[in-house]
Amino acid sequence: AAATTTGGIGALLGAGFLVDIAVLLAGAVLWVAEAVDGFPALGWWGTGVVGVAVALFRSGTWRPLGAGLAVVAGLAMVLPTAAGPSVVALDVGQGDAILLTGAAGERVLVDGGPDPRRLAERLRAHRVDRLDLVVISHRHADHVAGLDAVWGQMEVGEAWYMPDPDPGVLGGALEAARAAGVPLRSPEVGARFTVGSIDLEIVGPVRRYASPNDGSLVLVATVDGITVGLAGDIETWAQSDLGPLDVDVLKVPHQGAATSDPEWLTASSGSVALISVGPNDFGHPAQWVVDALREGGAVVCRTDLDGDLVVPLERPVAASCGG
Repeated sequence: AAATTTGGIGALLGAGFLVDIAVLLAGAVLWVAEAVDGFPALGWWGTGVVGVAVALFRSGTWRPLGAGLAVVAGLAMVLPTAAGPSVVALDVGQGDAILLTGAAGERVLVDGGPDPRRLAERLRAHRVDRLDLVVISHRHADHVAGLDAVWGQMEVGEAWYMPDPDPGVLGGALEAARAAGVPLRSPEVGARFTVGSIDLEIVGPVRRYASPNDGSLVLVATVDGITVGLAGDIETWAQSDLGPLDVDVLKVPHQGAATSDPEWLTASSGSVALISVGPNDFGHPAQWVVDALREGGAVVCRTDLDGDLVVPLERPVAASCGG
């Protein structure tokens, strides 16, 4: 917008130097858009710094200053997004992909979002080239389809799923996992597993449901005494049967859709509530869902507003996002 406005004013006034500046800015914007693809989200401020750095570097006169800004921006992009154990809601659009990292670098990915290319970009941005465990919460494509970026593309220690009489996209994902030599497991509710420093408890589904959403595999992960509730897409029926999750961080079910029990959300919200959501026509997240989470004391973070949501698993549990 700035480049267009500057160029338009320059053309109207006959000021050639303004047109030159506009061309420079436009080129910088295009370069930045291509260069930062796949890196951790920089936000508008970070992207603006990179754009200014490129414009100054190309100007000649201000090249040293532009080079200095470029170094600062480059370091911001390549430095780790979190030191030590963390949970990250990856910005994969309208769907879920949650990455858990343990103290020794062990990695658990819960769901893969709808788009393999997008998932591959986000995993690459967080320097993930091996996954100790992949968990598929349920059969819907916005949780499963992106996993094509994983099967056969990196080492995967094991994959978990819940059996489904009508697997749909899940069936194709399991076939791809088998073809890649990934061991498969259907864990029982109540079972506990350890992946390095990450303790995992299977808490749902507690029974069979007509809805695939309510039949989501629900986990509670514990790292250094901090708990993360990974609730898939469960809705009111499953939430009622399961009861509130006593967790520090909650992955909000179903992109914050108006399919949850507000009392369950308030009781389960923890200190940080992560909503993995992208552009959509469904009204996700519902405002009353956000309000219910905040009523429970949670800081509410959204991938559509804040990009990758990184929560260090340390006390006090906190996140930097819109709130």
